[in-house]
Amino acid sequence: MLATFIDRLAQVTGRDIHTYADFTAAMAERIDFFHEVGCRISDHGPVAVEYQPADALTVASLFAQKRRGGELTDGETAQLNSAMFVMLGREYKKRGWAMQIHFGALRNNNRKMCEQLGINTGFDSITDQNNLAAGLNRLLDAMLQNNGLPKTILYNLNGSYNDIVATTIANFQSGEDGVKSPMQFGSGWWFNDTRRGMEKQLNSLADQGLLMHFVGMLTDSRSLVSYPRHDYFRRILCNLIGGWVERGEIPDNKRILTRMVKNICHDNAVNYFRF
Repeated sequence: MLATFIDRLAQVTGRDIHTYADFTAAMAERIDFFHEVGCRISDHGPVAVEYQPADALTVASLFAQKRRGGELTDGETAQLNSAMFVMLGREYKKRGWAMQIHFGALRNNNRKMCEQLGINTGFDSITDQNNLAAGLNRLLDAMLQNNGLPKTILYNLNGSYNDIVATTIANFQSGEDGVKSPMQFGSGWWFNDTRRGMEKQLNSLADQGLLMHFVGMLTDSRSLVSYPRHDYFRRILCNLIGGWVERGEIPDNKRILTRMVKNICHDNAVNYFRF
């Protein structure tokens, strides 16, 4: 898959891509292209979030091996992926982009049906991961150490990891560039686009972070019928906040409550993405 992608990248940029340096230059060129036409957000979908450090010579060697069609071990793949994430984070930060990471999906599990219908046709599920907390914190820290931690939104598919994600983003909040909570715990995703899934995400964020700064719900760009989820999300949000007020858990202050709901449903996203 990587080799096919690199071939397409070489074709569209008109570059010969043989080394890791060639690859990073080509990626920067394409990011510039998308920036010029208005793009301000990237999206990545790893199965797991890992970080395995490697020096520049090792990364270059692993890339060359993969480019030749060679196989990498799981550890070597994690090293190459880690280097790519750090490189991309640096490019995004230079341009003021937000980086989205959707993780935790185990895809195409029913091979018989995938052969009949193709990939991404409904045979995916939630997966688990060993040492998510360590991998996620180390990856974000590596980006920060390389002056390349952009605004980041993490979408976790496995709800049992909600508190891990919520506490991890708190480690890297900075307030840089006038953005409140540049590290975001993304709204309930995919199998969590339900009342229970959304409430679990909102409660974890409220427990461990600042719900007032949450950028709210997003839309699946591939599915027109996903747009009503914004209304569904807002009803769930208001019902949850209303319950807190009725139980005396937060102040019954209309000004503060109105500001919170308006921020989450609209204003925070406008200020965060700066379209």
